[in-house]
Amino acid sequence: MASSSAVVKLEYYQTDTKVVVTLFEKNLEEAKVNVMCEPKKLKVTAGERILLNTSLYGEILSDEVIYLVKPRKVEITLKKKNKAHWDVLEDKQKDEEDAKQASTDKWSNMIREVEKEEEESKDVNGLFQKIFANADDDAKRAMLKSYSESKGTVLSTNWSEIGKKTTEIKPPDSMEYVPPEL
Repeated sequence: MASSSAVVKLEYYQTDTKVVVTLFEKNLEEAKVNVMCEPKKLKVTAGERILLNTSLYGEILSDEVIYLVKPRKVEITLKKKNKAHWDVLEDKQKDEEDAKQASTDKWSNMIREVEKEEEESKDVNGLFQKIFANADDDAKRAMLKSYSESKGTVLSTNWSEIGKKTTEIKPPDSMEYVPPEL
């Protein structure tokens, strides 16, 4: 799938040894045009803008690519690895497979991140559960009282301090406590 941030007119022709791709785009700065090639991949950018990003039908010699930036177009000469005729320039099937793989990779990464966050939150909850389970009765009472009176912003195991007064709400420095609307 040829992808670009805006539609760029493309033409190409071929001989036995090369394929010449022409991208019609006016007033490009030569210094900002970048052509990146792999044996079956071609990507052309102008600054941050992608003009062409596609898989090629056949293989090229990526170290023998020549391109010229002219006032109204960019001409890219790709040397073929084999002298076979290409039916088309772009390998649409390969591009579709790459797009599916990329979306699968994104979902896989997102799932891993969520699982990691869940595991980390279990670790914190597990830590509090472990502290509570191993605490004496005064520490358990202090934990329950401090947590409930402070609306979850304070957790203390010191009953001699917590038992004497009402625990104030103390959110973290960068946050503000907002009571829930009922």
